[in-house]
Amino acid sequence: MYRFEIPSPAKVIREEDALVILWEDGEQDVFTHDWLRENSPESRLFSATGRPETCSSAQEHASPWSVYIEYDETLVISWAGLRDVSRFDLDELRDAAAAFEVPELAMAAD
Repeated sequence: MYRFEIPSPAKVIREEDALVILWEDGEQDVFTHDWLRENSPESRLFSATGRPETCSSAQEHASPWSVYIEYDETLVISWAGLRDVSRFDLDELRDAAAAFEVPELAMAAD
């Protein structure tokens, strides 16, 4: 029987308060658990104005139960104590880290 493995362009290391993504080119980016939970595409709500809003009250101090990268280069996080699963496109995460959209990311990268 043959086993077919698809190489991932990244590896994920879980730390106490953050996930470190090690890219195949040797670079790395750090994302805090809180930032990932708050910025998860699944956790965004839309207000009456049609603009996205986050639902932060239930998200405070979230920590991952499991973390893995799917074959289609999607980071999947199951959150401890919640039934929520967050999915992030790896390219979008890398773009977010490069842009330092959130001050937490800039501080964590130092």
